[in-house]
Amino acid sequence: MDGARYLEDGKLTVFRRAATYYARLRISPGKYVTRSLKTTIEQTAIQAGRRLLFQIEQRAEQGLPPKSKLFTAVIDDYIRFRERDHAHGKTSAGMLRQIRRVSKFWREYAGHLAVEDIDDKVMREFIPWRRDYYASFGKLPKNAKPHPTDKTLQWDMMLGKAIVKWAAEQGLRGEKPSITVSFTPKKKRVRPAFEQWEYRLLWRAICKRIKTARDVRTRKSRDLLRNYVLVLANSGIRTGESNKLKVRDVHPFKDLAA
Repeated sequence: MDGARYLEDGKLTVFRRAATYYARLRISPGKYVTRSLKTTIEQTAIQAGRRLLFQIEQRAEQGLPPKSKLFTAVIDDYIRFRERDHAHGKTSAGMLRQIRRVSKFWREYAGHLAVEDIDDKVMREFIPWRRDYYASFGKLPKNAKPHPTDKTLQWDMMLGKAIVKWAAEQGLRGEKPSITVSFTPKKKRVRPAFEQWEYRLLWRAICKRIKTARDVRTRKSRDLLRNYVLVLANSGIRTGESNKLKVRDVHPFKDLAA
C-alpha cells in the first residue's frame, strides 16, 4: 500500500492508490473493509478515515452491518427469496404476483430509506400515502382502483411489515425495535349468502352447461365444477379452505377401517 499511515492502534489504515486515498478499517479480528475517501489530500483523508471508523464502530455497537442497505434493495432480495420459495412449492404463483405488485408501492414510498430507518412512524404514514397514490394519475393502470379498500390497505401494510421482519432476520436492522403498528379495516365487506332462488338459478345453469359441453374434456371439467359447488354449498367450507385440502383430509374413516 503506497504511503500507508497506520492509525487508531491499527484499526485504521489510510493509503493511496492511483493518487486517491483509501481507508482500510478493521471491524473485527481478521475482518476488514476498504472504502474510498474520495480525496487526494492526505490530511483530509485521515480526518475522513477517522470519521468513517467512528461511524462503523457506532453501527457495530447497535448490531448493524458496516454499510446500510436501502429498502429498495431489500425488497429486491425479498422478492428473490419468495421466488425461490415458489420454485420449491412453498409460495403460490398467486401470492408471488401479489408480492411483486404491492412491492412497487413500498419501493416508491420508502425505497430511498435505509432499512434500519423503517420504523412505526414510517409504517403509519404509509396508509395516507397509499390512499392518495392514484390521485395525480390522469389514466389509471389496468385493474387499479383510485380508492383502495381497507382490506387492500391492510394487505399492503402486512407485506411491508413482512419485508422489514425478514430484513431483521438477515441481520440488516441490528437491535432496532420490531414494527408494532398495524392497520385494522374499519369497513368490512361481507359477501351476502345466496338466496334460495339464486342458488336454484346457479344450479340449473351449471347442469345446462354440462349437457351442452362440446367434448368429453369440457364435460368432465364442468362436472367437476358442479361437484365443487355441491361441496361448498352443503358443507359451508370456504373456497380458500377447500383449495388447500389434501386427500388425507377427506378420508375421515380411513383409520377406523384399518
